[in-house]
Amino acid sequence: MVMNYNKLFSKQTLNMRSSIIREMLSSTKGIPGLISFAGGFPAPETFPKEDIAQIFADVIKNEGDDILQYGASEGDRLLKEQLRRVETDLEGLKDEEILVTVGSTNGIYLYAASLVNEGDVILAEAPSFLGSLLAFESMGADLVSIDMDDEGIIPEKMSEVAEQLKKEGKNIKFLYLIPDFQNPRGTTMSHKRRKEIIEVASEYNIPILEDNPYGPLRYAGEKVKSMYSIARYEMGNPDTVTMVKSFSKILGPGLRLAYIIGSEILIGKMCSWMQKVNVSPDCVAQRAVAEYLKRDLLMPHVETVRDFYRPRMNAMIDSMNKFMPDGLKWTKPDGGMFLWIELPEKINGDELFEKAKKFKIAFIPGSNFYPKGREKYNCMRLNFSYPTPEQIETGIERLAELIKSEM
Repeated sequence: MVMNYNKLFSKQTLNMRSSIIREMLSSTKGIPGLISFAGGFPAPETFPKEDIAQIFADVIKNEGDDILQYGASEGDRLLKEQLRRVETDLEGLKDEEILVTVGSTNGIYLYAASLVNEGDVILAEAPSFLGSLLAFESMGADLVSIDMDDEGIIPEKMSEVAEQLKKEGKNIKFLYLIPDFQNPRGTTMSHKRRKEIIEVASEYNIPILEDNPYGPLRYAGEKVKSMYSIARYEMGNPDTVTMVKSFSKILGPGLRLAYIIGSEILIGKMCSWMQKVNVSPDCVAQRAVAEYLKRDLLMPHVETVRDFYRPRMNAMIDSMNKFMPDGLKWTKPDGGMFLWIELPEKINGDELFEKAKKFKIAFIPGSNFYPKGREKYNCMRLNFSYPTPEQIETGIERLAELIKSEM
């Protein structure tokens, strides 16, 4: 008997989209001489392999009886202790306000699962990180986009959207955003803009989920405080903003380790979801990262990573200025991994992706970063963290030739 699982799948599973980005990356594999700006991968050269290998061996040898056992769902106490020591955002927080997660996407999922019912509204930047949009869609949430400028979400537009949804009787559960070196645009919110967004959110009683995977990756300009810190320590508002941070872009995504900080009551409910979905984060990885922090290896390594990526970002910005034709707009990031191009209206980024293969280049069409049914097609995301500066210059020259041929 052949089991017909298509009739057995849950409604949530049937409505779930797969990541088109992974499919696009697969479609360009094997093209000789291809220069790819498509992925969002950190460069393997930045992984602290020797230190991590030694520390993993040390903690398993010395603490194996503990860390090879089932662990606490809320995360390793020693890791939280070290996080409070090295991360200013966590200063003074109780263990109950910190949840260690299996990567940031896991934290984002646990947050949404704790709050969202089918039909609830989630506000998001347009464009935004595809992985989060897919997770929200799978829960049956109604994703509502808010217009952006060069700093991010426009406060006045957010107020208009919130007011309209309120009149319609819609239930807004939270606002999701990436204020530092946003994926996919690479832009960063100013301190002033962050406060304005928090004020609007507070007025309409809308929680904020601040996704902050790229914050340490600043190569130019001055650091801006996280929205979590601004709300909690400057505005006396400790409950509105919840922030998730990851070690993926600094130590390596294979560790699958992140943490989320926020209201104790919310973190408690998320921990209940953790018990049911993951049981606990990886106990060995947690203790290894705790020891890495204890040995004060993090900040010197972050500086090394910044020095590695800075010339790549500069190479992309310089090459864009050198080769791209008039009629385009692109962002000029101060950090992160991405740059965003807006094409003339008549050029479709999805169609351009297929043509780009003949030019031996790859990128991600911008339509993939919008909620389903609200796509924009005259845009694309470029990644500069993975290719070399020389590849970046050659690849941008090729991309400019392709775009010129379409104008």
